[in-house]
Order: sequence, then C-alpha cells, then structure tokens
Amino acid sequence: MAEEGTILIVDDEQNILSSLRRLFMCHDVDVRTANSAEEALEMLAERPAEFLLCDYKMPDVNGIQLLERVKTLYPDMFRAILSGYVEADTITYAIGRGTAMAYFKKPWTDYDLAGKILHIISTMRHIKDKELLRIFGTIDKLPGIPKIYYEINDAVTAGQSIDRIAGIIKRDTSLTAKVLQIGNSVFYSGKGSATLEQAILMIGLTTIKDMVLMYKISEGLGVSAAVEKELAKIFAAGLVLNKAMEHYLVHSGEKYSKEISGTLGILSRVGRIILLIYHPERYYETVNFAEGTECSFDEAERELGYVTDTERVITCSFLDLYNIPFEILEIILYKGQPEKVSPENRLVAAVYSAMSGLLSAIGKGTEITDDKLESFSFGILSTAKLKNTAYIITEVWNIGK
Repeated sequence: MAEEGTILIVDDEQNILSSLRRLFMCHDVDVRTANSAEEALEMLAERPAEFLLCDYKMPDVNGIQLLERVKTLYPDMFRAILSGYVEADTITYAIGRGTAMAYFKKPWTDYDLAGKILHIISTMRHIKDKELLRIFGTIDKLPGIPKIYYEINDAVTAGQSIDRIAGIIKRDTSLTAKVLQIGNSVFYSGKGSATLEQAILMIGLTTIKDMVLMYKISEGLGVSAAVEKELAKIFAAGLVLNKAMEHYLVHSGEKYSKEISGTLGILSRVGRIILLIYHPERYYETVNFAEGTECSFDEAERELGYVTDTERVITCSFLDLYNIPFEILEIILYKGQPEKVSPENRLVAAVYSAMSGLLSAIGKGTEITDDKLESFSFGILSTAKLKNTAYIITEVWNIGK
C-alpha cells in the first residue's frame, strides 16, 4: 500500500483522468483510473482502494448509482462524487443517505483537490485504527439505521411541512415522548405545554433529524434502566452544546454550514453513550476523575492512559459505520485542534471546540476568566462574543439543574 493512500478515480473522459492523476505526482499515492462503472467494479474486485472518486455524469450509469453499488460491496471505502453539473438536490440526497460521503466540484483549479483527498485518507486511517476493535468487539450487534430516520431525513431534504414530519414521529410513541420532553425542557425555553409540532420547531429540523438517529440507535444498543438517568444527562449536554454553537455562530456574522453545526452537539456524544452502556466502569472512572480534578472528559482520558481509543475516536469510528459526512467526523476528531480541520470547516470547528470547553468549565463551576476565553478563541473567535455566549450557557445550565 502506498504510504499516503490508494485511490481509484472513475470518469468517462480520458483527459479528465489524466489531469486528476497528475495532481498526485508529487505524492506517494497509488492512483488507478477507470473509464466506466463496470471497469471500476472489476478493478475493485481485484484490489480495493481506500478512496473512490467518481464523476457524476457518465454514459453507462451515473456516479451515484456506482457509489450505491460500492457502498454495498465495500462499506469501508470512502466514496466521493465529482461533478460540474448542477445536481444539488440529487447529491444532497445521496450524502444524506450515506451513498456519497463527500462532494467535490468541477473545475478543481480553484482549490487543492489532492490536498483535500489526502487529508481525508489520513483522517479516516486514524478513525479506523485497529485498536478500536476491542471496544466494538464487546457489542453483540450494531443497530442498523432506523427506517424512521430515513423517512425524516427525506422529508426534511424535500422541504416537507412540519405537520408531515410530526406525522412520521407520531407513529413512534417513545420517540414522540422524547421529542416533547426535550422541546418542553428549559434548554429550549419550554413551559411544558408545547405541541409536537411546536417542539420540532423549537429544537430545529437538523437537530431533530440527528436526535432521532441517536435516540433510536441508543435504544438499539440496549439501554438499561440503571443508566437511563446518566444517558439523559449526556443528551442534555449535547443539546446545550448545540444551542451554544448556534448562539455564537448566528451572532458571528460569518457564513457557516448549519447542516454541519446543527448536528455536532448530539452526534459528538455517541462515544460517551457507547462507553456508558458497554464499558460503564471506564465511563464512571473517567467522569469521576474529571469531576475530582475539575478537568474535561478528554483531559481525564489522557491522564488515565486512554490515548488511541478515546471517546472522540470511538465516536468517529461509530459514526463512520453509519456514513455520517466526513466534515462532521473531522471536526469531532480534531476537537481542540481546529487548525487540523479543512479550511472551509475551521470556523465551525473552532466554535465546537470552544463551546465544548466552555460547557465543561461551566458545568464544573470554573470561573471563566479573560485568559480562559482567550485560550478558547484559538486565534479565530471573538473573545467578546465568547463571553456573551458563556453567560447564556451559564444561565441555561443553572436553570436546568
């Protein structure tokens, strides 16, 4: 295997394939090319690749159809689509379904396509570290993505009405109760009387979608009554993190992806949920150490010697199995190191890291000094806006106690 990666590029135009191959001339990369979907599948049968880059518009089958086949045959392979055509709805749908995990635009002369691909390969190698097998080996069977998640995702993507989305949720009694509970909680300024439709609006469609995913997956993992209270605390912290990020980003005046930022608070907690359910001794050891020393969960893990199988890596490895977009994985994996994240996601990464730090500090009653705010800015964020958001988090946190 080439040191920097193995890549298969599929396009029906030979000049495009030649141009893409040249992008990697200065790198230790094994680049193979195919002129059709049929040829690509034959090549993969002989020798799989780490990264598949496929053109959308091809004469035999389109790129999405090829990626659907590859997803079934080689679920561990990173799948990306390349397109110069305006097929936004189709590609958004494909990413939402996990068929494509990234999308690159033609022409690629405006950005460093090779750099982005190599960054993805490097990050995914980290996420798929073999030492994580001992964590996942304790799980008898990973729950599949629930059908209701696909239904809600499709409805949100298609811009369907709140009534339609509420109708889907109402078919699941336990899920309806959970959405109402959260919508009526202090974290969303609820007064205990919101309808399901109002709760969905308060929580937000992006958050609802991923909340459904996490809630149903946790059900599938087998949550016992003994950990339900602790699980509720994990979910609550994720919701507060979502709200804190939203507050900062809305007032930042800068462009950002709501699809990415609106999911991080909830999805970033999956590793903690897995530890709680399958490794409760380790989970409570880490929580107790963090509380006793007033440090974060991440810092407690490092002090206790958990280096390669940290909560963040477990989270990303698990989410990768469900084909969650790469942008979300890299932000979670590099928490506290936004400079390692792709430039277009760096603002959201910095806000996620800052809000995670603020939430941890506030939860422990640590004084938020100017020096601490400066450390949370990562040289990117406004300390004044961070201070204002910290005040909001503190108010919500104290009310929720």
